[in-house]
Amino acid sequence: MTRIRIELIDVYCADTEDITGADDFYLVGALVGGDVTKAILTRPIKINDKQRKQFNPQDSVLFDGNLLPGQVIKGGLKAYDEDAGKDWSKYGDTITAISSMVSSAISAAGPYGVLAGTILSAATTGVGILASLDKDDLLGASELEISAVGPANEVREWKMSKKNTFVGWSTWDYTVRFMISRS
Repeated sequence: MTRIRIELIDVYCADTEDITGADDFYLVGALVGGDVTKAILTRPIKINDKQRKQFNPQDSVLFDGNLLPGQVIKGGLKAYDEDAGKDWSKYGDTITAISSMVSSAISAAGPYGVLAGTILSAATTGVGILASLDKDDLLGASELEISAVGPANEVREWKMSKKNTFVGWSTWDYTVRFMISRS
């Protein structure tokens, strides 16, 4: 049996989505592996061009559980720039909603048959409890499948960017780093 822990390290912003200043960067998603289902919702990080910021320590653990040989962790993350204030006092309710949506998706497909994209879709549907009238800007999405087999410590990067040649159009460039520990 292999214990796997996945932790966010930091986010680097080379270019914000908002042309008038800092973005409010946050992640939504879920990871499922073995008997663990982990809903993911980070609190917004105010970040500007050429800044590197760490995630709130309460939000940094994406997964912590045991896998049998041959098992994988499936799921994914979506990154957003918050454009309208949300009721972050409902954070706990939102985590519960994400977990419920992911559990329903797994029940329908079975733990081994469920696809990473299905988990990610269910997780982002569950975040609707925070939604306001203004939709946040989607900066990127990443489906993840992480094996129980691999190096003891591995740092991965998730890069997301949008470049436009039109003046006045929104662009962005972000890199999220996370650590995978296996023991």
